[in-house]
Amino acid sequence: MFIHTTAVTNPMMVVSIFLNIKRLHAMMRQLESAAFQPKSQKEFLYVYKWKRSSYLIKKLFYGVNIFLVTIGPILAMLQGKTAPIATYIPPWIHWRIYFWFQSTVSVYNATMASIYVSVLTTLLIEAIIQVACLKQRLLCTEDKNSLVECIKRHLEIIVFIERLQHICKIGLSVVFISGVTFIELVFMIPYLSEMIMIIYIHCFYGSILASESEEIAYSLFSSKWVSADVSHKRNLAIFMIFSNKKITIRLAGGMLTMTLPLFVQIIRTAYAYFNVLQSID
Repeated sequence: MFIHTTAVTNPMMVVSIFLNIKRLHAMMRQLESAAFQPKSQKEFLYVYKWKRSSYLIKKLFYGVNIFLVTIGPILAMLQGKTAPIATYIPPWIHWRIYFWFQSTVSVYNATMASIYVSVLTTLLIEAIIQVACLKQRLLCTEDKNSLVECIKRHLEIIVFIERLQHICKIGLSVVFISGVTFIELVFMIPYLSEMIMIIYIHCFYGSILASESEEIAYSLFSSKWVSADVSHKRNLAIFMIFSNKKITIRLAGGMLTMTLPLFVQIIRTAYAYFNVLQSID
């Protein structure tokens, strides 16, 4: 059942990108704009660190998928199985045809998942980069003009996050709910490992985004406001109140927040379901 289910869910993830292609283009224009470009040495270091992280994550995910789609058919052939994944084979289909059908579908599923996860992970890391650079710029804020620029950039980041969340809400919601509901994954260690990796990576970067956004108000407080005029201090206080809210990615209609506590909750729930099934058997 799993291979047939993923054959539907993985295209859904990619289709959700194409349905939001205008938002994706708008996000790319934002990233190319002057406001989103690093200006100081520390900002360039932030960009380098997180871009490198994005590159390593993509290499890891593509490597894992290539390993899984390669090792599955090889192990099945060595063990003399008639299909890479245990399933019902209709009597009117030759086992070799079904064997290569399953192998092809596995490659197709891995490609769809790789495209979707790579795009979303890259955009999520770009959001983290922008929040980290904004924090650094706020520390150097001295006058009204620089504060206004930071406020505009903060609003642009919020728009960027809202667009990202709109792209995430279909595909990633399916993946996260699948982490709880597909109990048969417990018996398929390679696919279970990949599912856990996808959920963990997104929850990890979602937690970093929330943590970085929480520190925006502290960066404002740490800026050079002591010797500023009353008007600047008032604007700073208003912006501090406005920026005090965490920036998070919410899934499943706002019921799930993409952070590490959600990952722990999914693992606990899946393990509880597994124990229930074991006790029934």
